[in-house]
Amino acid sequence: MKRTEHLLTAFVTALSFLLIAPADSPAQSPLTKPVEFVCHAAAGGGSDIQARFIQSVIEKEKLCSQPVAVVNRAGGGGAIAFAYVAGKKGDPHVWLTATTSFLTTPLLGKSKYTYKDFTPVTNLAFDDFLVTVRADAPWKTMKDLVEDAKKRPGQIKTGGTYAPGTDALIDHLIGKEAGIKFNYIPFKSGGEAMIALLGGNIDMFYPNPGEALAQMEAKKVRILGVASAKRLEGAPDIPTLKELGYNVSMQQLRSIAAPKDLSPAALKYLEEVFKKVANSAVWKEKYIKENMLTWDYKTSAETQKLWEQNNEFCAKTMKEMGVIK
Repeated sequence: MKRTEHLLTAFVTALSFLLIAPADSPAQSPLTKPVEFVCHAAAGGGSDIQARFIQSVIEKEKLCSQPVAVVNRAGGGGAIAFAYVAGKKGDPHVWLTATTSFLTTPLLGKSKYTYKDFTPVTNLAFDDFLVTVRADAPWKTMKDLVEDAKKRPGQIKTGGTYAPGTDALIDHLIGKEAGIKFNYIPFKSGGEAMIALLGGNIDMFYPNPGEALAQMEAKKVRILGVASAKRLEGAPDIPTLKELGYNVSMQQLRSIAAPKDLSPAALKYLEEVFKKVANSAVWKEKYIKENMLTWDYKTSAETQKLWEQNNEFCAKTMKEMGVIK
């Protein structure tokens, strides 16, 4: 009898423990008010598209305990947004889109806040860059463009976001590989640069696939190559620059940052929210696949390492360009 009572007591104790403290219990929400999701670029560009899609996934899937609103704080190569978010230390209600300009703008001395002044939350994807010209441009191939650039040094106008941001680095790397020089013109966003290309104000642009899809489908632009290690799954006919003889490969980060000094509980909660975003079917099918991105989910610690590696690469390239010492 006593043995039966002991077994029953042990069973009740174990059951109580499981009910009170499940192994995979979600982190308790630290959020007490709506979230301000800061986009460092103007409306229409890749970062704006990303932020608004994330917001829609969170809302549709009910992944966050508070509503999330996207706010564009463009300017200064992201410096305005970086300063704003950096000033919100410890506040989990402010999120920030962080692409490669998150690294290059401070390296240029245009922002006193570096990646070390933020909490890495996650990296969600990698975005590639397309060498893009208008459909009526005289260059049918990358070889045509390079040969013309050799004949007219500095006369072919190229464009991208910020100066010198990621697009400018690619511009430099292509020029270095091909032995040519373009006239690079910076814009506030990929959307503005695409308008300039279609309007004939520049000759070439380095958009992310998501920024060029509509124009590709409307046959308003021609893609000469992609600056990636392998061909894009959604556009297998576009050759890589490496295939064409130019050893240029660079991907844009699609990270999320938060202010420094988040509590461990707050960081855990945000990591869980974004892991759910990354693993949702709508994110993989409607954002990653349709915009031809590379899916990626990294923890906070993994994102920190990614930022460090990319910061080193950007610093090295920018020194080659002569824009930093």
